[in-house]
Amino acid sequence: MKKILAVAALFALLAGTFAACSDSATYAEELSDEKDAINGFIKDNSFTVGDTIPTVVPWPTGYYYKTESGLYVHVVDTGYQVIDTIPTNTVISVRFTELDMDGEETYTNMSSSDDAYEILYNNVSSSASYGDCLAWHEGLDYVGDGGFIQMIVPASLGMSYYSDDVTAVYYDLRYTFWK
Repeated sequence: MKKILAVAALFALLAGTFAACSDSATYAEELSDEKDAINGFIKDNSFTVGDTIPTVVPWPTGYYYKTESGLYVHVVDTGYQVIDTIPTNTVISVRFTELDMDGEETYTNMSSSDDAYEILYNNVSSSASYGDCLAWHEGLDYVGDGGFIQMIVPASLGMSYYSDDVTAVYYDLRYTFWK
């Protein structure tokens, strides 16, 4: 009987040990990997990151301003109408090219006439079937109608499906306000 109990105890100990082992990364490890991927993307593209907003437009080539939220922003063109306050729920058309941190294009709607995404300013919809994210709204702090911006977006500010995998992306993005 003692042998049976000893074997059962050993089996329980081994089962517990193997159950504790996992091949999946912890959230902290995923965040660290994302940070490494962003830093690698910045280095590979010879970008510089600063904590001041340039006074000239376009911003100096390759210069990205890192916002308090962690978004990396580069303004190419402020657009036709830069206003201090965009009314909440202003309909804004978004055209973009999206790259992963390896520099591979994952999506673009720049050339299709009927494939623009629409967002309602200051009303982020995480359940929108077309996509929406905090970064696209925050980018409007720097440009207006017709604005052209480039962003490196950490998962916490990106599309909800990228947040699940802690995946950063890069956007080459243009805004058009509906009149």
